[in-house]
Amino acid sequence: MNAREKRIRILDLQDQHCCECEQRMKPLKNCVQHCEVGKELAQLGEGLIRNHQTRRMNTCEHWDDVCKQAVTLHAKGIGYTIIAKKLNCHPSSLRDQLKKRGVWCGESQEEILEKSRQKWNRLCKQAVMLREKGLGYPQIARQLEVAVVSLRDQMQRRGLM
Repeated sequence: MNAREKRIRILDLQDQHCCECEQRMKPLKNCVQHCEVGKELAQLGEGLIRNHQTRRMNTCEHWDDVCKQAVTLHAKGIGYTIIAKKLNCHPSSLRDQLKKRGVWCGESQEEILEKSRQKWNRLCKQAVMLREKGLGYPQIARQLEVAVVSLRDQMQRRGLM
């Protein structure tokens, strides 16, 4: 019986038997001692808790393996976004798990934002010069190898349009 079926069985037992039971307001310990249904409920609940703990352990072990692989790949010069794709997880989840284990050696969010700002400042300056030469935004975007929408957005943010 899987976890879903166990939960449904618990609810069914409670609906069918526990409403009239004189032990219903007492702790489960009393119910288990005096009632066959209580024993079954305790047994079903115990199985659910064990399954949950096993699943959680597997998750920790899984992330330990993923993080080991990620550290190895990053040492070879591969970026975390590409590593996350290869290991079939979200980049932010990978970052969080690596940080949790103390092996994150990437850039902080502030450093990433600053690099992005510098990149777009440089691209926008180039775009202004190309615009003065008479090129349109689609041509400029193609030449700078960026999306037209992103270029326009960044130009507007800087008041250059």
